[in-house]
Amino acid sequence: MIKKLLQITLIATTLFSYEIEIGKSSTIEKKDRQPNLDIVLERDDAKDLVIDKGTGLMWQDDIEAKTIRKNRKDAIQYCRNLVFAGYDDWYLPRLKELKTIVDEGRFNPAIRVGFKNTQPDHYWSSSPNLSDTINVLNIDFKSGKTYNNSRAGKCYVRCVRGNYDRLI
Repeated sequence: MIKKLLQITLIATTLFSYEIEIGKSSTIEKKDRQPNLDIVLERDDAKDLVIDKGTGLMWQDDIEAKTIRKNRKDAIQYCRNLVFAGYDDWYLPRLKELKTIVDEGRFNPAIRVGFKNTQPDHYWSSSPNLSDTINVLNIDFKSGKTYNNSRAGKCYVRCVRGNYDRLI
């Protein structure tokens, strides 16, 4: 019974996940990293948005991105229900999307120039840790590193919209 339940959980997790990163080395990450990350960012102060021309993603960067903390289920729902800056198609970012706004050359917060509303703390991704179904992957924007958090724990929420997959 437990084995069957674990199989169903793994299948469901795989179906509803958007990303699986296996064996990605740090040299590959650095090789893929753009040398002038900040050049492709455009901030819209009137709408509290950051638009990444390189990835095609539009990021929420209002005061709520700095103050809202939720468990993972509520974070997903928050982004799905978000109507912000005239758009209603926001979602909780995948880990690979969240990593595009990390600036490893900065610390506290380790986020690209252009973002104004960031806590140097953990932000949810929608990507599960497939080797540990209890935890979910997130980014700590103090250091820019990836961590596991319990789904029931609370992290900050920053929603995104756009079509990152068109670039992959």
